[in-house]
Amino acid sequence: MSQQEGQSTDQQIITAEDVVSYLKQHPDFFQRQPALLGALEIPHQNGGVTSLIERQVVMLREQNGKLQNEIRSLLHVARDNHKLSDNMHRLALELLECEDHDDVIASLYESLREHFNIEQVVVLLPHGETAETHETFEEMMRDSVPFCGQLEEEQRKSLFGEGVEDGASVALLPLGEFGNQGLVALGSSDPQQYHHHMGTHFLDQLSELVSRALQHCERN
Repeated sequence: MSQQEGQSTDQQIITAEDVVSYLKQHPDFFQRQPALLGALEIPHQNGGVTSLIERQVVMLREQNGKLQNEIRSLLHVARDNHKLSDNMHRLALELLECEDHDDVIASLYESLREHFNIEQVVVLLPHGETAETHETFEEMMRDSVPFCGQLEEEQRKSLFGEGVEDGASVALLPLGEFGNQGLVALGSSDPQQYHHHMGTHFLDQLSELVSRALQHCERN
């Protein structure tokens, strides 16, 4: 009796984790054990059974479907980026032809509305009729980076009037350091169009492009 107990104690207990680890280290195991592969069965959710190979086929189809969706998403992003690049190039050429601030603002309005499909566009300069409204947003421009998100009702109406409703998202682009040259405001009825976590590479480029165009007009 004591001898049997000693033998039982020495036996190694193999866990499910041990089996998984072994199969990962020997992926060709079932190729070398075809009889075992044929004997394996995995229950279906509906109560039936399926072979391991059939289950693998199902998993591969699912993975393939996910990959196809990712590829389509990447192609969609690539097309959007290509279109965006073309529009930025077109805008840059138009701004090069501008002779004064009014030309810059007019070209900017037309391009953003027609080519970039921006719903609402407002340009505030630190002088003239828009000077007072520009001062309202100076604090938000202190970091010289675009602001993306939602504004308080009073701020929103001071920019867009009744053109942008409650819940709309906006992007504020400072022109020059701390917005000392002005401010471009973009508005969208989509609450998620402009948000705090979005990338601002395009907005940064647009801000710099317009700033340089205004500086060029001042020197001429």
